[in-house]
Amino acid sequence: MSTQRGHVTLAGAGPGDPGLITVAAVRALESADVVLYDALASPDALGHCRPDVELIHVGKRSGAHSMSQEAINALLVAKATEGKYVVRLKGGDPFVFGRGGEEALACRTAGVPFSVIPGVTSAVAVPAYAGIPVTHRGLARSFAVITGSEAGNPVSFDDPATTEIYTVIVLMGAAALPEVAHRLIEAGRAAETPAASISNGTLPAQ
Repeated sequence: MSTQRGHVTLAGAGPGDPGLITVAAVRALESADVVLYDALASPDALGHCRPDVELIHVGKRSGAHSMSQEAINALLVAKATEGKYVVRLKGGDPFVFGRGGEEALACRTAGVPFSVIPGVTSAVAVPAYAGIPVTHRGLARSFAVITGSEAGNPVSFDDPATTEIYTVIVLMGAAALPEVAHRLIEAGRAAETPAASISNGTLPAQ
């Protein structure tokens, strides 16, 4: 990780519980000149920032984006080009349905140095807080993570590459839950397969 000026760090804040942010992400926030943060990032994480930091809320909650991805990409590049150390704080992990790859490519295209700080992803943290291991010897030796926004095209269990997937984790799937269940059964899952639907993951109200 670099905290030099004219640099962007894509940092994961974890899935909600403020205790799950990494030490590396905290150190980046402590050094940041500018922080672009999501609605899904814990507000407590911003308490690690300097008093003079420039905080920019960029939304990114399902169905209620306050700024387009293209605008976020442009803002990251613009702030870094001004010689500032910019932290892009994202809920969970930047590269797990977080569009961090697009932001990294935008930096690379513009010639802006960047680094990535992984975050704890909700895909494993939320089931863990509910007492559900995503893998378990003798029961579940693999897992897949898909997004509920693509419920019409779920993991295909007819594909040889996915026939050994035992646990399917659907992120952002609350609105599409009936469709997701129907599609998984249609793809070959037994209707009596144990399942859980979890909201407010890793928070006291989970």
